[in-house]
Amino acid sequence: MTEINDRTTDGQIAMGGEGSLWVGQAHFARDEHVFANMGDGTYFHSGILSIRQAVAARVPITFKILYNDAVAMTGGQEIDGSLTVPQLLNQLHAEGVERVVLLSEHPDDYQGRQDLALTEPVHHRDDLMKVQNELKEFKGVSAIVFDQTCAAEKRRRRKRGLYPDPDLRLFINDRVCEGCGDCSVQSNCLSVEPVETVFGEKRRINQSSCNKDFSCVKGFCPSFVYVKGSKLRQAKPADFALDDYVKQLPEVQLPSLENTRNLLVAGIGGMGVTTISAIIAMAAHIDGIKASTLDMTGLAQKGGPVTSHVRFAAASDTIEGPRVPPAQLDVLIASDMLVASKAEQLSLYHKSRTHGFVNTNVTPTSEFVMKQQLSFDEHKMKRTLEQGTLDLRAHDLANIAEKLLGDAIYTNMMLIGLAYQAGTLPISAQSIENAISLNGAAVEKNINAFHAGRVLYSNPDAIFAALPRQEAVAVMTLDEKIAFFAKELTAYQNKSYANKYLDKITEIRAKDEEFGPGSLEITHTAAEMLYKVMAYKDEYEVARLYSEPEFRKNLEAQFADPGELQLMLAPPFLPSKPDPKTGRPQKRAFGPWIFKAFEMLVSLRGLRGTALDPFGYARERKEERALIKQYRDDLSLACGKLGTANYGLLREFLNLPDSIRGYGPIKDENMRLAQLRREELLGRTRGRSNHGDLQRSSRMKSDEKRESVSR
Repeated sequence: MTEINDRTTDGQIAMGGEGSLWVGQAHFARDEHVFANMGDGTYFHSGILSIRQAVAARVPITFKILYNDAVAMTGGQEIDGSLTVPQLLNQLHAEGVERVVLLSEHPDDYQGRQDLALTEPVHHRDDLMKVQNELKEFKGVSAIVFDQTCAAEKRRRRKRGLYPDPDLRLFINDRVCEGCGDCSVQSNCLSVEPVETVFGEKRRINQSSCNKDFSCVKGFCPSFVYVKGSKLRQAKPADFALDDYVKQLPEVQLPSLENTRNLLVAGIGGMGVTTISAIIAMAAHIDGIKASTLDMTGLAQKGGPVTSHVRFAAASDTIEGPRVPPAQLDVLIASDMLVASKAEQLSLYHKSRTHGFVNTNVTPTSEFVMKQQLSFDEHKMKRTLEQGTLDLRAHDLANIAEKLLGDAIYTNMMLIGLAYQAGTLPISAQSIENAISLNGAAVEKNINAFHAGRVLYSNPDAIFAALPRQEAVAVMTLDEKIAFFAKELTAYQNKSYANKYLDKITEIRAKDEEFGPGSLEITHTAAEMLYKVMAYKDEYEVARLYSEPEFRKNLEAQFADPGELQLMLAPPFLPSKPDPKTGRPQKRAFGPWIFKAFEMLVSLRGLRGTALDPFGYARERKEERALIKQYRDDLSLACGKLGTANYGLLREFLNLPDSIRGYGPIKDENMRLAQLRREELLGRTRGRSNHGDLQRSSRMKSDEKRESVSR
């Protein structure tokens, strides 16, 4: 897992042997100290022996023991052993570990405790790096016990009423969000998802999977809103006479079981893959035929890939092994295309045999969390599956299930309905419904999902007609895009400010039409990027975007009667001590009164950029205004180069502001990198251009600009 995330770890050893390699290496290595990670389950079953060995060998090592209360990798099973945190601390002390430090997400829970064998006070979990830096200098054996229940396990227990559920939610105002991804960097959370808007890619919180850790708030961004005392607005199932359509369905001819029939269910942890396979196997048992299942859970608890092999045979036949042999798959049920497109699964498909039923809605992966990018191509994955199967039925089942049934969790059962109605499953509809009833979980909803899948196969128009209309991100023509951004700039400042935008874009467009290849890609890019640099998000703009009716509309679409709102802000005009852990300005909580202050700020936005602007003297605002002038100069330079310089290179050059995202220190760093890239691209065009013109364009023409580049 470490290597998958482009991080580095030294040495591999079996679970329970963590740190034992260092006992032999310590005398010959240049490193003077190492850290060894260990889970509480591993500690309980055998890891304590490695710690005992390290104490006996007197090597400098720190064991980091995660007490997360579950087998948090493969499925949330209960751990072997029953040591409490105080017992674990006492055991470490008794084994001879010289320094034992406890970190917790709730350190106050340990205040006043007299049964803790600790060498120092309990720390908050945010102090991890500080504690590690101290312990790496220690020459003996030390241990950090990190007390925090597994986040996925918290969510599971809350659904059962077995874990405290704070009356608090997070919401991202996507108009304020810059799409910089710092919230993902700070939290490593898959619930922070990308969302495409007319203003580009932004972020949203997946309220269904959010575990209420709230560490994403540490991202340096004013778009986060705490919502207190409100429940999620439940998606209302579509008003749809499902039973009437089910009665009209044609009879299904079940496939023969002359040979073993093979099914693969492919998805991710938390989507009910193994539950679906168990229901299908039970349905086969009810019908009196043989069935076997083989679940591959892997990193299920981390939202990783999960597959389940299900094999059917007649009562008189034998199933030879639970795994589907290569190129012998008959039915593919894929709630996640990315999992279904992996080589291990592709090896099972056969072009003349495999029937595929696929959900096209792909869940973001850890790559998005770590790198803020998605490298998979949904259309390419779909083509791959089409090429490997006899026929493929592909729909956005997650969206259909949410709109039709109120929750995307019913995606897999809808896929089963599709597969059944297609005549690919050797089990009866009645047995499937009986198995759903025996399972006992959301029986009515799951049976409805099964029925909806059947109707979707035979009468898809009926299903699509029942779905509420969803506003898609508009694909605008060039004229529409220019008019849209001009209107936004009028609201941002005034008509005169918007006219400056229109005049420059008109100039660019004329040159592009005269000397460009005809695609007008440079004009499209200029229209988007000039708007972006001109509509920089200062105090006035953030206030306006929170005061717009659209903010309340989006908020109320997710929450029923939103209660008290609280914003986490770090206004640059309010002095604050840097966060000792990050070095960044500290964010503060602002209650409902801040919205009145925002309304006042909006009314004063006419002061922006004038001598009376109280925020305009800040370094950040000077750099943002300098960037506008620089970009306008770059547009003029590109106009002069059209027809002589490489068109794609000029477009890349003009698209540079897209990388300047974020606020405060995040934007500073992105601006620095963009300036370096700008100089590089200017250098690449010098061979085909007037050297003096390029030098004049790249030279900063004011003290403000020189300060921006040097930073």
